[in-house]
Amino acid sequence: MRHCTDAELMAILDGEGERAHFDGCAQCRARGAELAGALREFTVVHRGGRGAGWGRYAAAAALVVVGGMGLWLLRGRTDLPDAALTPGATRPMTQAEVCVAAAQDDDQRAPREMAAAVFARYGIRNPAPRAYEVDYLISPALGGAEEIRNLWPQPYGGSVWTARVKDALEDYLRTRVCNGRLELATAQEEIATDWIGAYRKYFQTDRPLREHAGFVKDRPWE
Repeated sequence: MRHCTDAELMAILDGEGERAHFDGCAQCRARGAELAGALREFTVVHRGGRGAGWGRYAAAAALVVVGGMGLWLLRGRTDLPDAALTPGATRPMTQAEVCVAAAQDDDQRAPREMAAAVFARYGIRNPAPRAYEVDYLISPALGGAEEIRNLWPQPYGGSVWTARVKDALEDYLRTRVCNGRLELATAQEEIATDWIGAYRKYFQTDRPLREHAGFVKDRPWE
């Protein structure tokens, strides 16, 4: 079955599209609701004092953003992955293996073909070199699986919660696991669920520590 494209759904939301398939398709209606919510967010953020014609302009602008960059970027939360695309994935690993990984060079970079697939899943076209780290949500050194469900394009800018800050957290959690002060399963769950919340918890701060802003471990995508 062919479903409506985002462009067709935006036309329907604007009162101009063909509704026959849309009205009978739960999947297209769900996607339409998601786009409508994104459009409302876009309009609230960018409307200001604009006139009545802003609605149609906002719809067109939101479509460009949704089509070219993805709802993940539209919503402005580039510091956390899209949970639907990157829920995280693990592989069997023991505490002893965590300690071995701690003693090895830990430059964890996804294969280029897989990185390209990650950018495509997130709707990012022509990513700027060295602007992202195609990051393992759960790092391989913490038992993260080397598969696409465990990868996301984390920017080096746009937020204080950058890839470099997350790398510092990964090293800290790995040290605690290796020292027996933290269960590996707990570390995996916390970093996959909300790595920023985990950082705040373990470093007891609301903002990244200054020394972590320039923390260098994994190489950027380029």
